[in-house]
Amino acid sequence: AAVDPASIEGAYRFIRNEVISPDTIADAGFERTLAIASVRPLVLALQDTTGLSYKHAVREELGEVNSASNKKASAKGRALYAHSTLMLDADNECVIGLANQYYWHREQKQTGKGHQLQCRERTKKESYKWQRGMETLAGRVNDMSHIIDVCDREADIYEYLAYQQQHQHRFVVRASDNRNVLDDETSTGKLHDVLQALKPVACYQVYVAQRGGRPARTAHVALSYTQLTIKKPQRANAEKTLTLNVVYCQEVDQDRKDPLQWILYTS
Repeated sequence: AAVDPASIEGAYRFIRNEVISPDTIADAGFERTLAIASVRPLVLALQDTTGLSYKHAVREELGEVNSASNKKASAKGRALYAHSTLMLDADNECVIGLANQYYWHREQKQTGKGHQLQCRERTKKESYKWQRGMETLAGRVNDMSHIIDVCDREADIYEYLAYQQQHQHRFVVRASDNRNVLDDETSTGKLHDVLQALKPVACYQVYVAQRGGRPARTAHVALSYTQLTIKKPQRANAEKTLTLNVVYCQEVDQDRKDPLQWILYTS
């Protein structure tokens, strides 16, 4: 990014200066991003986690967990995790910048039975990162009404959906679990069964890019939506039910082995 040798040397001196705090550098960037975002009509806050794998000397400082890569797993590899909130202008799809970022490494592998791990205090779970990201963002801006939080299936956590709804945040979360839903006040069904019974309200085409061994194609999809009340899982600590809007997008060609299917919870 530096345009001449003097700028390069200045940058290196700045980085080497022990008085300079990396957190302060990051905070300055976050502040600038949010200043720009505050004047945009509609902004998407995209949350996601990236695993950064290391195999050289620094790995000794990154705990006991192996590299996140399944194909190149190494007993010597370690991972640093970064959870980022990237702000995007919803109108022109241009990146504004990072609103916040957390990074950590796993000190040791989580051991114990599944229900024991699930019953830990929520703030001590790694999955709390989604709520932490929104809490940080809400604490840095004066108005959240023009911001839509966007998360993938890993954020399909009942307590997180309840938090978003309780604070009247705008959100889109891709569904992962086939949750229990209330058909009426007394009977219970499954999310996927309810969605399959919906009649499409629109059909359109989506271009699917080539990836790995999958060739590029144009997919014909049907869109439907409804409002559903989902039931609280047994171990969740939140309201007994949540009423959410659900958008269902499904590829019409059922002969495909991997048809497109998106289930989105949204405000």
